[in-house]
Amino acid sequence: MIETIINDINYRLDEDNLTAEVIRRKGVEYEGNIIIPETTVFNDVTYRVTSIGEHAFTNCSSLTSIVIPDSVTKIEAGTFKFCRRLTSIVIPDSVTIIGRYAFENCTSLTSIVIPNTVTHIGEGAFSDCAKLERVIVREGVTDIAIKAFYHSSALVDMSLPASLTSIGEDAFAYTAIKKITFGGSIREWKQMNTKKSGSEITVVCANGSTSSYR
Repeated sequence: MIETIINDINYRLDEDNLTAEVIRRKGVEYEGNIIIPETTVFNDVTYRVTSIGEHAFTNCSSLTSIVIPDSVTKIEAGTFKFCRRLTSIVIPDSVTIIGRYAFENCTSLTSIVIPNTVTHIGEGAFSDCAKLERVIVREGVTDIAIKAFYHSSALVDMSLPASLTSIGEDAFAYTAIKKITFGGSIREWKQMNTKKSGSEITVVCANGSTSSYR
């Protein structure tokens, strides 16, 4: 493995697989608008950027937007934690996992779309995102972990796909959600771990039937 800075972004390069991971740059905060390239070149060798590592952008309080390339498959734990000025981010269709507390306390983020390639939304991934109002979870997501959207107090709009099989405790606790639209059936909803929402939420299923979630 090689660690190196290329065009102001710190990478860990895997010489065997020719892949690159964006990692934290010690003593330096990324700021402004960041564009992560799909590939990067070191010593005339091209590496494909496939991961944004744990805490790579944690506490980058002046980071306002970031472009993630279609080559990235993982957003690791705590990647954007406490990026309080981050207002815009697009999760590309290549991403399969959003790690634990990846976007915790991104207090300027207002909306997010989870693409259908993502299967797992990690524990606390979008917790304490005070201005997050709207989340679209595409078909394909199977698991929303505990406290995934915990205390994102502005969150009012939530639509969940039929592919979902597990919701962790407190996933939507202390949000403003009153209704969840679910693409599956009441039976499928009740088979999931859907305990503890903080307040009563009405679940409207694809066939129009309803259930309560508390």
